[in-house]
Amino acid sequence: MSTTAEHLANGAHAMGEQAQAAADQADAALRRKANQLHKFFEDVEELLSRVSDIGDRDISRLRARVESSIQQVKDAAREGASMAVDSTRRAAKATDGYVHANPWTAIGVGAAAGILIGALLNRK
Repeated sequence: MSTTAEHLANGAHAMGEQAQAAADQADAALRRKANQLHKFFEDVEELLSRVSDIGDRDISRLRARVESSIQQVKDAAREGASMAVDSTRRAAKATDGYVHANPWTAIGVGAAAGILIGALLNRK
């Protein structure tokens, strides 16, 4: 027969697993967006390579500026995605640690949130 403490420990462990699953889903979504952005940059770079055959000086300067901008955006996007993934993982680990350290508080907050959401959904 399991005790209340074992139930709480199991609940805390399940919440930690849910936090990790949420972090993994966020990571997958960021990777999909990064792939879409990468495809966009490939298309723009292909367009620039086709325009490079035109010998006009103004077009050459514009092409150089666009290439520089593309590189800056790529670097910023890569850094932003990395920071978002790291932040999500840290939040999941912190949540897991907090729930394990304070199971009663986590249960109370979860119950209060459930009651609040239920009340909002049942409003007419």
